[in-house]
Amino acid sequence: MTDWWLGQPGNEKHMGYAIEMRTRPQTIGIAFSDNPIGIMCFVGEKYHELVDPKYRDLTDKRFMNDILTTVCLYYFTSPSIMTSMLCYYNNVRHEDYVDFNSKPENYIKAPFGFSSYRWDITPTSERAAATTGNCQWFREREIGGHFIALELPDEVVEDLRDCFTEIYKP
Repeated sequence: MTDWWLGQPGNEKHMGYAIEMRTRPQTIGIAFSDNPIGIMCFVGEKYHELVDPKYRDLTDKRFMNDILTTVCLYYFTSPSIMTSMLCYYNNVRHEDYVDFNSKPENYIKAPFGFSSYRWDITPTSERAAATTGNCQWFREREIGGHFIALELPDEVVEDLRDCFTEIYKP
């Protein structure tokens, strides 16, 4: 899975969107801004690749409604699809992430919690989360993917409540 995320040979087809957004966010953003079919294909492809497999057949009505809501938000609030891509432009390149993450000045000093979901791009271990900073709470779930707030909103709320209860005890 890490090879996919880093865009290793044989896996670079999955990195095309990230490279385009990292290098030309305005170009791809403008191309999508008035193209609902393009937005639907783009969003649908990402959801299909990165969600828990139980959602891939699109029979879950709530999940399907959330996908279409996302498409509508991008289409009717132009240029929001372009601005959503700017984080790729402003962020660390995928292949430089490990080096960036290992620098002491990038260590997260504030206490934080981390939830890892089985079908995310790269499920993370508690040990790996702790290398990024002051990880005080960790949960690993065998369900869920990259778009966890759409896939499992109740579990996200549960994780947030449990995390903050643990970290910020009264």
